[in-house]
Amino acid sequence: MKNFFLFLSLLLLNYNLFGQAPHLTGNVHIAMTTGQITCDFVLSKIPNLGKDYQILLNKGFNIKSIKDSANVTLEYDGFYNGKMKGEGLVYVPQVKDSTLINPKTLHITYTGAFPIYTDTLNFIDFKGLIAFNGKTLRAADQSKWYPVIYDVKADKLIEQLTYNIAITCDQAETIFVNGDLPKTGPKAIFKSDIPIAPLLFIGNYKTQQTKNAMFLNTNMNKRQLEIFEENIAEIKAYYQKILGSKYDKKNIFIEHQQVEKYNNGRSWGFVTFPVIAFAGLDLGSLVDEKNNRLKDTADYPFIAHEIAHYYFGNVLQPNSKLMWFFLESTAEYLSVKASEAKFGKVYSANYYAKTTKALKNYKAIPLNTIQDMSKINSTYRYNYGPLLLKGLEQVVGEQKTINFLISCLKSKNELTDYDFFKRNALKSGITESDWATYEKNYILSENVTSLIK
Repeated sequence: MKNFFLFLSLLLLNYNLFGQAPHLTGNVHIAMTTGQITCDFVLSKIPNLGKDYQILLNKGFNIKSIKDSANVTLEYDGFYNGKMKGEGLVYVPQVKDSTLINPKTLHITYTGAFPIYTDTLNFIDFKGLIAFNGKTLRAADQSKWYPVIYDVKADKLIEQLTYNIAITCDQAETIFVNGDLPKTGPKAIFKSDIPIAPLLFIGNYKTQQTKNAMFLNTNMNKRQLEIFEENIAEIKAYYQKILGSKYDKKNIFIEHQQVEKYNNGRSWGFVTFPVIAFAGLDLGSLVDEKNNRLKDTADYPFIAHEIAHYYFGNVLQPNSKLMWFFLESTAEYLSVKASEAKFGKVYSANYYAKTTKALKNYKAIPLNTIQDMSKINSTYRYNYGPLLLKGLEQVVGEQKTINFLISCLKSKNELTDYDFFKRNALKSGITESDWATYEKNYILSENVTSLIK
């Protein structure tokens, strides 16, 4: 465990940039039996954004007070007819009906209660949901369980921060906060001196560890762990080879029960690096011990998609209008390439044949006209977006498409909008003529399924 902690510290040092990052201190109390979460936080080292900032909190929380560094209670906008940004309500501290300029420190106290899903489940489960299932609590950065700063000018959520927080949960045997190691409940202190998105995973579960990974709430035997790790290493090696960027990072894998009713065979996952979490999935059941591989060819691309988020989601942290395209469509495209390398071109041919058939009557909004990231819905980001990248491959070739992705990964602090797409395409060696052809036939089309071969 000590060795894993040392590696985690080196990992965070390796992949974070040392700019101005907020710092979070305070206390969290969680009641697993009622779904209540109470937080008393001080958010300090807030970047100097002038008046161009907002504070986002999950819509399920009620603010008790917001105070300044002198412990003076502040007025704030958002308590009445508040605006939503993703999963969070928007709050703006005020002084005399004007936005408080550059608050270096804010003391925010709030509480909220969330449903506990056992027999009756929701119609949806996703990364932005604060999910109690009677056994565990899962709260990722997207859920805004902690105060997240939104940089208005840069159109960027500042989700990564340093922290020193105490968490109490009387009903929990194990408490984990991303950036630190799992600890024994009911109370533990968690620290990270490196900016990271602090995902919560709390409940009654055990931990398992291998040479290159940690597993929370899993129940694999030694052989299953070895085979699973071998497949993960193979996927990482492929990405490292084609993208020219090392992936020698250890992941933390989490299993948890979904709060959505799934049909047999369905599962779901998300990434808050270095955590990869899976819902509705028993990782051990994926492993074929006799043949030393994953049982189903569908499992390999599923996991490859989540592994790809190290690059698109961590190395490049998408934002702005095409955030979902550069976060999810790229990861899905890469997962198809990794699976093609594993199973041959028959895999990718079947994948695109199945996807184009399913989307035959889909009507897409052209990427160059999207002004709101929410317009790229689930179908667009996971199914249609990868077709656009496959279309680029058909026009300019596989290597130039990979070069385009590499160019995107090398960019720093840029808005991932359509100009970003075009600029990196041209920087990667795609000619103006080929871009014009691609833009006309694929980007401007409302449906490209008939063009995908």
